[in-house]
Amino acid sequence: MKTKLLILTAMFVAACGGPPAENPLLVEARTVYNKAATDRTVLVHAQVELDQAQDELEKAEMMWRNGEDKVLVDHSAYMAHQRARIAIETARLKTSDDEMKNAELERKQVQLEARSIEAERSAALAEQRRQEADAARIEAENALTSAQRARLEADQATARMQEMTSKLAELEARQTERGIVLTLGDVLFDVGKSTLKSGGARAVLQLSQFMLEYPERRVLIEGHTDNTGSNLTNQRLSERRANAVRDALAQKGVSIGRIETAGLGEDYPVATNSTEAGRQQNRRVEIIISDEKGVIKGR
Repeated sequence: MKTKLLILTAMFVAACGGPPAENPLLVEARTVYNKAATDRTVLVHAQVELDQAQDELEKAEMMWRNGEDKVLVDHSAYMAHQRARIAIETARLKTSDDEMKNAELERKQVQLEARSIEAERSAALAEQRRQEADAARIEAENALTSAQRARLEADQATARMQEMTSKLAELEARQTERGIVLTLGDVLFDVGKSTLKSGGARAVLQLSQFMLEYPERRVLIEGHTDNTGSNLTNQRLSERRANAVRDALAQKGVSIGRIETAGLGEDYPVATNSTEAGRQQNRRVEIIISDEKGVIKGR
């Protein structure tokens, strides 16, 4: 299409022995058309509109070369300009529509995964309640002594601790000197943003279910960055990311009173900032889970 327009223009220049005076509206229409014709999204989503713009532009070029009435030329140039703009806008709208559809698909996938996790949790809770009922029945039937009851309680506590350990393993949490820590890496956020991606949302969902099942636990959410950019920018980004995780937990039913946040910027790196791999490790959100008394050790 662009080649055809260039050939027509060259033929006109050759016939006249030199370039004609330009028509401003035609020049503007040609500029907007060229912009549309080189836009990949327009070529994919608005080919029909682009062809209409080309036809109108060729018509205006021909009228201008033939010396037809300027009003008619201007009108045709204006129509070419508008059709090119329509092609650009059509492509933009269709691209936005595709993005919205993709976002809806991702949302439904997250909902499906959440239902699956909830079903597994319900099954585990049902099994736990059955075991507790069996233990209670055995206690009543056998008139357990104090020592036997104490042992049963110890076994139940051990089972509960094992269950909690299993759930923490599912969260990919690790034991540190400050307590149990869950890390959300930089890949779970958009670059330079504080919006959680679907992977981060799944991790928060699992954490919220853990906290609802263990109401004695509290969390401290710390945002960290690498040393790229200013201290103020990094500080604010780390705060926003920590707050985003807090808000996501609150939306899942976790009381705000059990959540503390802190933005630490670039102050506590876990790797070197001299390599991209190291900087990526430093861009993180750490969630420190308290002990059974709700205590979280400070730095």
